[in-house]
Amino acid sequence: MPKKFYLMSGHSSTGRLKPIDRTALNDVDNKNVLILNLTWSDKEKLKSKGDFFREYFHELGAETVDVVEDEASEEQIGEGFEKAGLIYLPGGDTRTLIGNIRKKGLDLLISNFEGVVSGNSAGTYSLCPEYLRIRNNKIEDIIPAMGLVPFCTKAHYEPKFDPLLRELSKEREIYALQDESAVVYDGGFNFIGNIWKFYRGYKERIN
Repeated sequence: MPKKFYLMSGHSSTGRLKPIDRTALNDVDNKNVLILNLTWSDKEKLKSKGDFFREYFHELGAETVDVVEDEASEEQIGEGFEKAGLIYLPGGDTRTLIGNIRKKGLDLLISNFEGVVSGNSAGTYSLCPEYLRIRNNKIEDIIPAMGLVPFCTKAHYEPKFDPLLRELSKEREIYALQDESAVVYDGGFNFIGNIWKFYRGYKERIN
């Protein structure tokens, strides 16, 4: 099981997540990063994102940055996991990411990984028991995810989501993250930025 999880909300392209990503990178035993670049089906977008994250993590101090994409072989993936200190799951299309993780059997590799796992937005949702898909201020779907942490999240939180989150929280614990925030979980909790907890239909600011 990973020793620590960073579940973030924000947009890496703005640069405003760098302090959190740097903290996660400083938490690892080695500074080798493996990016699971599996959140888009568009190959041009995947290449662009892969190039971006290579440069991004090198700027943060990573020694090496490897990227898993759709055509990666089992051998390449295995070597990447063995080498990595930090596994990073980026934002994008959450259903695509969860589907690719299952198709490639990465859920077992991630659950057995002993380093730090960091996810942003779609990556955050994929680590939870369920992805609570909210669109147009409606609950569109509830999609099973990896369940590596025992709570759900709402990234890109705004108060307009409160009625839906109160309803959903009657059956689950939910942490709502404003952008540039993170839940850090290692069996206990630490919080970065503005975060609210929804539980049993109630809302509580916790950071």
